[in-house]
Amino acid sequence: PNAGKSTLLACASAAKPKIANYPFTTIVPNLGVCDLDDGEGLVLCDVPGLIEGAASGTGLGLSFLRHVQRCRVLLHLVDGTSEDPIGDFRTINKELELYDEYLASKPQVVVLNKMDVSEVRENSTSLIEELKKEAGHTRVLAISAVTTENVKELMSRLKKFVKVQPEADLPPLPEIDFSKA
Repeated sequence: PNAGKSTLLACASAAKPKIANYPFTTIVPNLGVCDLDDGEGLVLCDVPGLIEGAASGTGLGLSFLRHVQRCRVLLHLVDGTSEDPIGDFRTINKELELYDEYLASKPQVVVLNKMDVSEVRENSTSLIEELKKEAGHTRVLAISAVTTENVKELMSRLKKFVKVQPEADLPPLPEIDFSKA
């Protein structure tokens, strides 16, 4: 929550999501298309922030996690101003795992946001290294969605990464017994 997901969507596309300086501003998913110079768009989806317990029904998590399964890549936006950005990253990934191993296994790009804040900039080198270690890969980039610093580079890298990902089969839908309804 309040990591800057809607701000990133707004600065990378023509989408106009609600943006405010309080947690849980986003209560419905927002879509936007990032048009890069090559004429091909990249569809982005901003979903409501997940919190601890989302996989078991806390917050809006269950309402949207099943839709996220359709995404080829997850962009994990980390709030650099959080008291514990690494702990937040762990919590969300744990919720993805608890909800569905298929979703948890999706490739991720990790983004440290709010580089416009001096404390985040000062700690960015160590935070990025910790995020790389926690993520188990090097697809970590620092940006400022507010000032658009590194956003074009992020979208370009993200598009290239998405393009090389195979279209995975979705897991089978759970069977529902309507006779018991």
